[in-house]
Amino acid sequence: MAEQFDIAIVGGAMAGATLALALAAQRRPDGARWSIALIEAHPAAEPSHPGYDSRAIALAEGSVRRLARLGLWPGLRPHAQAIAQIQVSDRGHFGGLTMSAEEYGVEALGQVVELERVGPVLWQALARHDNVRLYCPDGLASLEQRQERVALTLRSGETLEARLVVGADGTGSVVREQLGIPLERHPYGQHALIANISCEDNPGIAFERFTREGPLALLPMNERRYSLVWVQTPEQAERRHQLDEDAFLNELQSAFGYRLGRLTKVGQRAQYPLALCQAERTTHHRCVLVGNAAQTVHPIAGQGFNLGLRDVEALADQLNEALQQSADPGAFRVLAAYAEQRAPDRARVTGATDALVKLFSNSVRPVALGRNLGLLALALFPDIKAGLAKGAMGWFGGRPQ
Repeated sequence: MAEQFDIAIVGGAMAGATLALALAAQRRPDGARWSIALIEAHPAAEPSHPGYDSRAIALAEGSVRRLARLGLWPGLRPHAQAIAQIQVSDRGHFGGLTMSAEEYGVEALGQVVELERVGPVLWQALARHDNVRLYCPDGLASLEQRQERVALTLRSGETLEARLVVGADGTGSVVREQLGIPLERHPYGQHALIANISCEDNPGIAFERFTREGPLALLPMNERRYSLVWVQTPEQAERRHQLDEDAFLNELQSAFGYRLGRLTKVGQRAQYPLALCQAERTTHHRCVLVGNAAQTVHPIAGQGFNLGLRDVEALADQLNEALQQSADPGAFRVLAAYAEQRAPDRARVTGATDALVKLFSNSVRPVALGRNLGLLALALFPDIKAGLAKGAMGWFGGRPQ
């Protein structure tokens, strides 16, 4: 007999684990709760001090509030680096923009956390919920949609059934492939070169610098490190990937300048191609996609996980309403309401990031002049600048409470 669940979540990284925790805590007045299966291919990490090359993500201020509502932020906060200020500049041009936490009455515009710190916190929290069963390490081999349930076969050979399946398994989502949902992919002809950098100073400032090749972002980490995302042509990314440490640091210093003093060390470098990826639809019979399985955006504004976390929050809210009404979590009306609620935010963020990529990757003189005038206008007009700041902090539809 296949194990029976209300909800099966495929993918136990940030989006999937956060959703599982949100759903596990939901309860009706009579005590009824969801039964949840969480399927994750990679073994759960043990708590440890991350190495120099640990990858980091930026959490917008609104995302920090969402994690706090789930009771997760206290465990993550000791490992986070606050972003006190964001500086945006265009190399070789006069336009520039600075946003600070003090301007908007918040502790920080966002926080940078190392993924190696986040995983153990999430999985330790999951272990405290007896209505969540972990299938790890394991993965989805196939699924079959039936009228009342979805049957899943795992790579281990185990079988289970759920009234709702959530695909939280990233850009290469097996759930999306199994459902036959087309993925619209628009390559940018750029690669992101990523690494951790040591520098003489760490003022808690996040930098976004636009260069002729593409944007260069530096996010503050602890121990005087910065997380680098350097967007450039595939040829340049490959060449710089192969440079020795001194040569690489010299080129980065030339592109970025001395706002952090001298750059002293670079860790392991990696690169990957960039594309805007969007699932043609985010719901299917008794199935729903969240996070990168639904959309993957350019890292230019650091909105990827923050957008996915809003997916998680919206789906959790819809499912909590269904639980309180003793409704079917996979019912058409539940998933349709979720899709309708998320459509404007998805369109806004994917459209804005795509426009930014095209605007700041164009070195034609009139375009460069126009965008720098735009940066200057943002700096001079507080109301316009505030709108940009609210987007950066993840405040859509008002400041999160």
